[in-house]
Amino acid sequence: MSIGQGSLQVTFAYPAFTRLYRTSSPRLLVDGVDQLVRTWGTHTVAVGAGPHQVAVRVVPTSGQEFGLAEAEVTVEFAARTSLSYRAPHFHGSHGRLKVLAAG
Repeated sequence: MSIGQGSLQVTFAYPAFTRLYRTSSPRLLVDGVDQLVRTWGTHTVAVGAGPHQVAVRVVPTSGQEFGLAEAEVTVEFAARTSLSYRAPHFHGSHGRLKVLAAG
């Protein structure tokens, strides 16, 4: 981490026994900027300290993105803020994005 930075640790998960998600990937945007996340699981992204708008969507191999979930988070100086994204059970529904811990 650089001086003045913190990080977001986001865990991306999808419902078990759902074939759609095996061929899809999550899309993470922080303050409207696409982050390099192409697989399910846990990813850490460096961000500046302060408030951030986080959005996650599901990108299927064909068709439109879905599963939008958004959250406003504040990252403290040199701290990690953890979030959890859960994709929806049904195509076209919204996902859930929860702030788990800051600090």
